[in-house]
Amino acid sequence: MSEFKFDATSDIATSALARKPISGGRFNVHTTSDQAAADLASGIADKIVIITGVSPTGIGADAARVIFQQNPKLLILASRTLGSIDAVINEIRGSKSVENIKPLVLDLSDLRSVRKAADELLQMTPVVDALINNAGVMMVPNFKTTTEGIEWHFAVNHVGHFLFTNLIMPALLKSQDGTCVVNVSSAAHRARAVDFEDINFNKNLRSFGVDPGGILGTGLSRDIPMEEKIARGWWNKDGKPNTELIPYKSVGQGSANYIVAAFDRTIDDKSGACIADSAIDPTAAPHALDPENAKKLWILSERLVGQEFNYD
Repeated sequence: MSEFKFDATSDIATSALARKPISGGRFNVHTTSDQAAADLASGIADKIVIITGVSPTGIGADAARVIFQQNPKLLILASRTLGSIDAVINEIRGSKSVENIKPLVLDLSDLRSVRKAADELLQMTPVVDALINNAGVMMVPNFKTTTEGIEWHFAVNHVGHFLFTNLIMPALLKSQDGTCVVNVSSAAHRARAVDFEDINFNKNLRSFGVDPGGILGTGLSRDIPMEEKIARGWWNKDGKPNTELIPYKSVGQGSANYIVAAFDRTIDDKSGACIADSAIDPTAAPHALDPENAKKLWILSERLVGQEFNYD
């Protein structure tokens, strides 16, 4: 396998920085989550929304904050530890006592936990209007696998979400206005397609991939040493972000992509596309949009979780 290279000056990074998402004039790279949520408030009110991977200072937590402000019927926040969820809930609700925000413990690296969480969710609500698969890990320093023998990044970023999404599909498909599944990714998808030789849909359902961009202030890169960030050109030698080369965004500008993907009904006909800068990104890598790759990944994922899912 060739070395994965995503330095600030690599061809992959250069192509990502040069992309020009198609903006309809409503949302763009400068749109914040507060602005997007306020504009799409009618589509959020009285809806049942799930966000995975919420933690303090994260993009998911910011998305939860602005969604909560627009009066959803129920907001379910999922994360690996109850402590992370409670911290986000307490920050969102302040001193208020509210009933429309609930925690859900979900460890995506453990398929038993995924199944348990899906069962608990279906007991909470028979309907889900939007699922934002936000959880993810990045550049874990040491190679490791889950108890099922799946490489850690692939397990957490894809397989766990694949199983969780399919297990709660009955609730997703009951959404009266049509549900939306948002899968958060990144520009790193441009590096290569899934290596199927070495890994170690449509019933009123919309789905989008989201690349929130380079975001400062989250814990996603916590496992990457500073010297590695400097070597890759992401940060300068003085320990500050390399803003001359990389157009870093605020957390709010990153989570605006989530809000647009989940609740902007003017892009319904673009289901299956990638969203970046709060607009449709026509420059997503061809392998990411290849139906044959999608089919192979679906079959592989079913084999890894030990369950088939058919929606004919």
